[in-house]
Amino acid sequence: MKKFYLIAAAAAAVLVAGCAKNEVIQTQGPGDAVSFGVYIPKTVTKAGTAGEMTTTTLQTTGFGVFASATTGVYAGAGTMNFMYNQLVSYSTSTWGYTPVKYWPNQIQSGNTDSQPATAFAADYVSFFAYAPYVADPSSDATYGITAFTANSATGDPKVTYKVSDDLTKSVDLLWGVYKNTSDVDANGEWTTVASTTNTLYAGKAYKDLQKPALNTPIHFYFYHALSQLRLTAQAAYNQVAAGGTAKDGVKITISKVQVTVPGMYTQADLNLNNTTKRTPLWVNESGSSDLVLTVEGENLNAAIKDGGAKLASSQPDGVVGGSATNVITGGKYFTIIPKSGSVNVTVKIWYYVTTDDNKLALGYSRVENVIEKSLTFASGFAGNTRNTINMILGIGEVKLEATVEDWTESEEKDINLPINNN
Repeated sequence: MKKFYLIAAAAAAVLVAGCAKNEVIQTQGPGDAVSFGVYIPKTVTKAGTAGEMTTTTLQTTGFGVFASATTGVYAGAGTMNFMYNQLVSYSTSTWGYTPVKYWPNQIQSGNTDSQPATAFAADYVSFFAYAPYVADPSSDATYGITAFTANSATGDPKVTYKVSDDLTKSVDLLWGVYKNTSDVDANGEWTTVASTTNTLYAGKAYKDLQKPALNTPIHFYFYHALSQLRLTAQAAYNQVAAGGTAKDGVKITISKVQVTVPGMYTQADLNLNNTTKRTPLWVNESGSSDLVLTVEGENLNAAIKDGGAKLASSQPDGVVGGSATNVITGGKYFTIIPKSGSVNVTVKIWYYVTTDDNKLALGYSRVENVIEKSLTFASGFAGNTRNTINMILGIGEVKLEATVEDWTESEEKDINLPINNN
């Protein structure tokens, strides 16, 4: 393993004795530390839902960095010998970490005023990032980030993730890549202190970087590695399309929703060295089973939650209206390990239609409906995508009409009382 030493001085210098004079070979010392920043994509900067990684939550949780220093370009065969699950945290508008690491001084041969020295071999550092930061994941954990590639293992760094069917335990896993700020699809260049350049690939990890000019940060652009599944509901009052107006205080309230997604992975490893730009690289998928996601009780949005048997007019809970409303409280959602190919999903919903009626013994009528429907996501569930199931609850008005029909003539009989004789 190659070691990199830091010489603590204002500027490191070596005096070389000569016949006529002393020459100084100048190298940049402390001050050329590795520093970080982040770019946040639109999918993260939107107003966040509970559990979702946003600008604010990323600054709160921090992110983790793995880095490999190699002599020669990164081939995925070395270890994370430069940084291993290094916490990068945010404070007073600055991202920082400890212990600070400095760039290796061996770079491609240069012949400029700033770097007249010639290195015998070029050193490169490759960086990989994820969020939210987890200091010490446990393989015994039942959800979220449960493990990393060992610090002694060779190969790309990987994050092990377990899916939870518990909404309160859904973790929005991110991974960081390079982005050209002017064009997300454009590759870019990393300029070294010797004015040579290394190529950076859009939507992929920061690989094979050499020492740049002072105070040049590495900006990670984070994407969502998982697929999001949201649930919304709306009513269609006495019409085919969603919308319309309920009459006479009619209320639709939901008591339970259950979504079954067959054959989904329960665990997989996220390789932080993705090969397709802006696309998470999931490997070692396992535990394929029917994923049953249930929303009821406290997880239901109070705006549409059923409050039990009570008068419709006094029911404190909200009502399913003509516009789409989140089914889950706080706008939460389920996170799913991405899966390609067509996926069939079954949705089952329990809801009530309640109407005031003071002529009834209870003062209202209350009818439970249990409806099940299957649908298909033809493209499966891709990483960094938001998938929404919108349940439209059709309610048709019971109409009463009346017509007075004419009498129907039946058999006619004569009876003479008394009988008249001739």
